[in-house]
Amino acid sequence: MRSFFSLLYSFILFISLASIFLYLIGQIIITQKVEKQIILLEGKLQTNPKISDNNYKLGQIYLRKNFYEKAVNLFRDALKYWNKNDKIGLGSLYNTLGFTYFRLKQYDYAKYYYLQAIKLLPDYTLALTNLGLIYETQKMYLAAYDIYKKVLIYDTQNKIALNRLKLMKGKLNLIRDGRT
Repeated sequence: MRSFFSLLYSFILFISLASIFLYLIGQIIITQKVEKQIILLEGKLQTNPKISDNNYKLGQIYLRKNFYEKAVNLFRDALKYWNKNDKIGLGSLYNTLGFTYFRLKQYDYAKYYYLQAIKLLPDYTLALTNLGLIYETQKMYLAAYDIYKKVLIYDTQNKIALNRLKLMKGKLNLIRDGRT
């Protein structure tokens, strides 16, 4: 009986260690690919910094790595060279800039870029939702409520907007009842 349990324990330990080892190898491979992308894109930007796509792609990588200041600089460079007729791409870039500033807790800049995205694409529900989150962060609950209602005009099943709207109703009721 003892040998069975020790064999079972050894087997479980082996499987666990093998799983951890494979996971770590996978993470190393992913990290190496990302680092190669960074080197490649930085090289391209050194030879021609005016290509908005390269700035945007490198900014996205830095955003995923939580290097927000670097990402902002790259996104702003991308904005300088972006095709102004590409409203969808430009709206997405504005939203991404807004999100990056949000992560930096620079809410006024974030709001500005979300509003720019919405000006280009009034039905851009992601930018609208992000703007609602800014309003919540700034305790502008009525403005957030109105934004979430607007999101639901364009996407009636938007779960984030539905949940946030319910939350805003609760906050507004508390304020109305004087229980803040």
